[in-house]
Amino acid sequence: MEKNVLNSFINKYSLNGNIQSVKWNLSENEISTSSISDDKNVLSFVKIKKNDINESVELGVHDTSKLQKLINVLGDNVEFSLNNNGDRVTSVNLKSNNVKVQYVTSDLSVIPTVPDLKKLPPFNFELKLTPEFVSQFVKSKSALNDIDIFTILKSDGGKTKLVIGYSSINSNRISIDIEPVKDKDVLSNNIHLSAKLFKEILTSNSECENAVLKVSDAGLSHVEFENDTFKSNYYLVGIKNID
Repeated sequence: MEKNVLNSFINKYSLNGNIQSVKWNLSENEISTSSISDDKNVLSFVKIKKNDINESVELGVHDTSKLQKLINVLGDNVEFSLNNNGDRVTSVNLKSNNVKVQYVTSDLSVIPTVPDLKKLPPFNFELKLTPEFVSQFVKSKSALNDIDIFTILKSDGGKTKLVIGYSSINSNRISIDIEPVKDKDVLSNNIHLSAKLFKEILTSNSECENAVLKVSDAGLSHVEFENDTFKSNYYLVGIKNID
């Protein structure tokens, strides 16, 4: 497997180190994971759609940053194998040229459980994540690095706005005019979401185009990215008590 594919997979679910403890599911030449951020504000579901690992097993990765550091000492192409004790994977072997590393896996019972999203609310607001919007959001969040929340303001008949640093009191903020998808442009409430993690979602999926942020009045938001190698889904849970 190519090292850059493994690293990209990790970046997409860990969101710059914000998610560390996950289960990897290996099956039918796919690697997938579902995970939840420590603050419970983002759920991520990321999949490598094709790989050359012929294993069907779950393994626990408790310290993703440590695993990625081990991967980064290897060359461009990585051989992947597992060590087992009965039905349990105890460690992962990664080899490239004359270098071999071993990562000790965790018991699955210590990995946080991700909620089952069987029933989703209707999404009544949609925003296309154009390259121009993504660039503007990332630059804006970087300018207000200490601000962790962005707000999509319900329209008052004028332009719809996205605000980083929104508050009912005087505050540092950046307001961006946005153009929702036609007939998917109505919110009955202001929706507050994690700006820090949304920025990491955008930057870790920068190679994907045509993504759409979908927002529900219930507070839940969803965005999906897909290309030939990866499929990534993220659910952002609305943050309350901001107005």
